[in-house]
Amino acid sequence: MKKKIFLLGGLATVLPFFALAQVDACAATASTSFGIGLIICRIGVFINSAVPILITLGVVYFIWGVISYAIAKDEEAKTKGRGAMIWGLIAILVIVSIWGLVGILQRTFGVNDAANAGQINVPCIPSPGNTCP
Repeated sequence: MKKKIFLLGGLATVLPFFALAQVDACAATASTSFGIGLIICRIGVFINSAVPILITLGVVYFIWGVISYAIAKDEEAKTKGRGAMIWGLIAILVIVSIWGLVGILQRTFGVNDAANAGQINVPCIPSPGNTCP
């Protein structure tokens, strides 16, 4: 039983990497220049691929807590299962809320705009001799 759960958890952890291995979201940035934009793009790709894995691990940990709570015979095992459920829910809520806040910040500042192809728009104040793009 435990081997099947670990195999399923390991498979759920590795599959997003296989799915995203063919996608190079930073190709346009790499072809134009190598710099901070490419580094930020690579970090963004890593974070975007890590978040679903972390959510999956949180869900697996929550389900593990539910199963251990349901099959527990004594009160100590039920307490451990209840604790695993609570920490699994807390982990899921924290990951999803931080992911949402990062998405709001990206849309607010225009960092994740597909038309920019990885370029960051820096705010500019027009003045004599300084034209803004």
